[in-house]
Amino acid sequence: MGPEAPGNMRTLVLSNDLDETREIISSAYSPYQLSVLGDPKEFSAWYAEGGFPGITVSGLQYGAETLVAPQPLDSYLLVCQLVRGRVRVMSPGREERVVGPGQTYVLDPYRSFQVHWAPGARMTTVRLDRETVERAAADALGVEGALRARFSLNGTTSAAAARSWAGISAAVHREVLGEGVARSSPLVAGHLTQSTAAILMQTHELITEGVDAQRPGEVAHPAVRRAMALAEERADQPLTLADLAAAARVSPRALQEAFRRHVDTTPLGYLREVRLGRAHQELVAAHGDGGVTVAEVAYRWGFNNLGRFAGYYQRRYGRPPSRTLRA
Repeated sequence: MGPEAPGNMRTLVLSNDLDETREIISSAYSPYQLSVLGDPKEFSAWYAEGGFPGITVSGLQYGAETLVAPQPLDSYLLVCQLVRGRVRVMSPGREERVVGPGQTYVLDPYRSFQVHWAPGARMTTVRLDRETVERAAADALGVEGALRARFSLNGTTSAAAARSWAGISAAVHREVLGEGVARSSPLVAGHLTQSTAAILMQTHELITEGVDAQRPGEVAHPAVRRAMALAEERADQPLTLADLAAAARVSPRALQEAFRRHVDTTPLGYLREVRLGRAHQELVAAHGDGGVTVAEVAYRWGFNNLGRFAGYYQRRYGRPPSRTLRA
């Protein structure tokens, strides 16, 4: 049999009855076929769940070799992680993967799938509403409006991604298993849910065929637009990558990747170009004014190294800043 439910999770199934298990778990998730491939007398099942508004965490274990074939999930998405044993997850006509302890896979609402459980395999799942995930996917890809969020079965995209997902998953589990504030604070629950969905986008392989992530002549990515707005509004003030990322409401790393993908530069590179443009305008306006110096203009727009300023200016405008001032 499976373990007792930890913390604030509630056990819904602790049974050797195949029909009872099928009925209860079908109600908790979606209607599904449950078949015992080994000796039916060895069948056992444990299922428990808990959560806060926006996220449900569950634990599931089968005690015999079992095949599960649910209907498509429709209104939500599952991030599954093996705790013990192995499963083989199959999406007919698309993918198949054997998953071991510590590994994850994502089941989106747009695929049919079957899961072949080895005896004693156990997993946990994090359930997110489809709308929450699809808003995060649209934001990550810079697409306005609804976006069908479809995922590969390949799990996390790198060792660093696995660590990032493990971190947010642990935070979610702490809130569910303990007396976390997300259980009583809608604001905290909302922020944690949005963070979980955003990190899912950065750590698992989103299928993007057919998605227009960048339109010619338009920067559609909301985070990039927010960072650009701050750079343009406060170009004369000290700004760091962290400042731009905070305004964009994403991590510095995510902002750098968004700028690289959508405008082929870095956030600080964009800020430098804005400052160069402002310095150029001031130099043009001040030409012939003996009271204005290149150094003053450069310092005013955040260029503390005059040699670098002159080099940037020369590359962009084809002449040194002193010539613009004297023209």
